[in-house]
Amino acid sequence: MSGTNSSNSSNTSGGSNGPQTLSQSDGINRRSVRNFLLQPFLQTQLGLVSVLLSFAFAGVVAWLFYVHLNRFATVVIQLTDAEDEVLKLLYSSLSEMRTGILVAIGLFLVANIIFSIFFTHKMVGPTIAFRRLIRNMIDGNYGKQIKLRNGDAFVEVADELNELSRTLAEKYAGK
Repeated sequence: MSGTNSSNSSNTSGGSNGPQTLSQSDGINRRSVRNFLLQPFLQTQLGLVSVLLSFAFAGVVAWLFYVHLNRFATVVIQLTDAEDEVLKLLYSSLSEMRTGILVAIGLFLVANIIFSIFFTHKMVGPTIAFRRLIRNMIDGNYGKQIKLRNGDAFVEVADELNELSRTLAEKYAGK
């Protein structure tokens, strides 16, 4: 995986006597967009799927709105026999709504992208710590522990990997 440092196994917490802890943020001192895009292709792909599904939903809602508004306008025209005035009022109202709708779409896109990046980061981030721990165990460095941040996904998997690491450290401590 590009952009991660899988050889960063010298980070410890608890000194040389305590268990060593690997976190997904080892080696990262500051937050930037690059830190949130841990796997840019995957995170961008999930964000785009979310945006596309949202646009598909919005398209269906807009179509339903158009169909019912068209039916309503037809009924009003038939009842009033004032086609020009009804269409003029309808187009005027739609024109006023257009700006609000465009602003809402823009805000939605920005919010969707931000939340997609944030939530995929909570899922992708732990996998980096898992890969680091597994790489350390393959290299014979047992006893290291994964420490996830609050709100990260896969806490149960991290606990199981930590137990595996402790068990292997105990098993191979004298060898």
